[in-house]
Amino acid sequence: MIGIEQLFGFRPHLVRWAQQIMSQAEAGVLHPVIGQTFPLERAADAHAAIENRSTLGKTLILV
Repeated sequence: MIGIEQLFGFRPHLVRWAQQIMSQAEAGVLHPVIGQTFPLERAADAHAAIENRSTLGKTLILV
């Protein structure tokens, strides 16, 4: 997690932060919150939910 104040200096750290996140994901340290899933035929509903900001966590479209 980074704070909004860190976004101003984001670019110089991009590669290093990406490598750290990928290493943590590979190690199983990160646990994303999956708030809802939608079947592919309801992809429009998934996008609407995200646009309406009525979602928590990640929204997945199941293929």
